[in-house]
Amino acid sequence: MPEQCEYCDEEFDSEKERLEHELDEHEDELSSHARSDKKSELNKLKEQKKTEKNNRKNKIKYAAVGVVLLGVVVGAGAFAAQNADVLNGIQNKNESAGIGTPVHWHSDYNINICGERRVVEGGPLTAHTHGQSTFHMEGVREERGEATLEGVVETLSGDEFNATHVMGQSTCDGEPAELSVSVNSQELEAPYDYILRDGDVVNIQLGS
Repeated sequence: MPEQCEYCDEEFDSEKERLEHELDEHEDELSSHARSDKKSELNKLKEQKKTEKNNRKNKIKYAAVGVVLLGVVVGAGAFAAQNADVLNGIQNKNESAGIGTPVHWHSDYNINICGERRVVEGGPLTAHTHGQSTFHMEGVREERGEATLEGVVETLSGDEFNATHVMGQSTCDGEPAELSVSVNSQELEAPYDYILRDGDVVNIQLGS
């Protein structure tokens, strides 16, 4: 319903437009009290309109955020479902190898070089011997290299351990010697990459 000016015949589409007209065009006809009331009413209408506008913006913004979050949740759920087996496989593999998880393992060893038994000394917490013929593996090994037979022997002996050398030696009586490695009485084809585990019995032989 059109709003009609109280002081002339002009009509307006909204109360706000009517109040603005009366305050601008009929200012001289308004008492101070009437002018104050109309300004107050106009301010209320402006605040109400601003609040409604902000509410609409917030609804749009929250709806957009909700759509994005829903997409993230759905995507994360799909990714987790698709990769659960892979992630579990990696975790189980690392746990079984004692990598990234605390261990307190012991493996007996025998190192025989040219008929002479050798015992490696000392070592860090992750691999040490107490001067005995037992590898003590404790704490958290962060990388696979720390858990392999190669990594443990090289760390403790201070010399490379490969297909021809152990504890810095590759010959017996000046002649090339053969290196053989077994764990739990099973000959290893790739002993350097073998992960030492609790209860293993390691036999390393260098001889002609």
